[in-house]
Amino acid sequence: MKVKEFFQKIKIDKITEFLKKNARYFGAAAVFVAMVLILARCTDGTTSDKDPMAGAYQQYAESDNKEVNDLITKYYEYYAAGDTDSLKQIATPISDAEVSYIQFYSQYIEKYQNLKVYTKRGLDKDSYLCSVYLQIKFANIDTPVAGLDFFYVQTKDDGSLYINNVYGSFNQSNGEFDMDTDIASLIATFEQQSDVLALQAEVQQECNEAMLADENLNTFVNTTLQDAIKQWAADYKASVAQAAEEAAAAKAAEEEAAAKAAEEAKAAEEAAAAEAAEAANAKTKVTTDKINVRDAASEDGNLLGQLASGTQVTWYADENGWAKIDYNGTKAYVKADYLADVSGDSTQDTSQSTNSSANLSQGQEITLANTVNVRESMSETASKVAVAYAGEQVTVIESYADGWTKVDYNGKQGYCKTEYLQ
Repeated sequence: MKVKEFFQKIKIDKITEFLKKNARYFGAAAVFVAMVLILARCTDGTTSDKDPMAGAYQQYAESDNKEVNDLITKYYEYYAAGDTDSLKQIATPISDAEVSYIQFYSQYIEKYQNLKVYTKRGLDKDSYLCSVYLQIKFANIDTPVAGLDFFYVQTKDDGSLYINNVYGSFNQSNGEFDMDTDIASLIATFEQQSDVLALQAEVQQECNEAMLADENLNTFVNTTLQDAIKQWAADYKASVAQAAEEAAAAKAAEEEAAAKAAEEAKAAEEAAAAEAAEAANAKTKVTTDKINVRDAASEDGNLLGQLASGTQVTWYADENGWAKIDYNGTKAYVKADYLADVSGDSTQDTSQSTNSSANLSQGQEITLANTVNVRESMSETASKVAVAYAGEQVTVIESYADGWTKVDYNGKQGYCKTEYLQ
């Protein structure tokens, strides 16, 4: 049921509804009771137990079933305390709207007293049609007022009893849960029986007398309480609308976050693919002059540092005249015009020198004019121990006649072509 339809159907409390619905009978209550009692005496109430409607025609009996009586007593104790968690253990289902209503209404209740439970058989032998006479003592009101309530009690699979709250007064007024047609038909028949009508009339008369005797009670029930119930209904409707709005906003935010996460994941995947492609196409190049390293492919990019001439770098791509390179583990940019391809082993290994025959002294420290490969053995095909860049120093350990010199470079020992150390 839609919220709007629900609140269009909201009725006032059980007692105020009872008074308004039956007010026209107040003056003739005594005569009506007498007529009903006469009809009751003329009806023997016997029907076949095989008939599912048979229970409605049984004569009322005040319950001596301790389990039924205890169940009803607990219900009103919990209701008066606004203890909806405990109520849900013995009466089900209880909607969110009814939970809110009980918690609101219980603040006006001091206690329910003088309960009397009248029962007839329900649709089967393990269910009960229950009329409950009670007196309601409102807080700060001297006179209690009589009321009449209805419950449909059934048996669980474990043999314990519970109140089927689908047939309680709140759902009968507001229609939040669908009713079983057989049970609904049984209850409708039950409510038309002479003894049920007689009890209703008696309670109506008692209620009427209390209202006439106590003006404070009359004002409270017919004005104060009704206004409070209307205000509760408006507040609850607003809270439901707000909750729906917040839920919609939360769902929209969740969907937006999911979409953003998906976009970020896609972007990360594309970036990873692009980086993998760059790595696959990476080349080693050497600087041809001293150059600036920037964080963007622009002269306006932040200056990260400089590279000396002859420095080998890992090149990934050219972007509008700028080379994307690896600089200390991060991506950076230099002018592409100042990079050259490295051919063969190294620029220095394949070049000719006019000073290759110069003698070098043991312990001599040499500042490199060019980038030099330091190898494991005296061979141009030997593995590299390190690459010593232009401007760095190496220390001579021993120079050999066949054109190689053993050097120490930053704690690593290896061999360089002697001609590159001149």
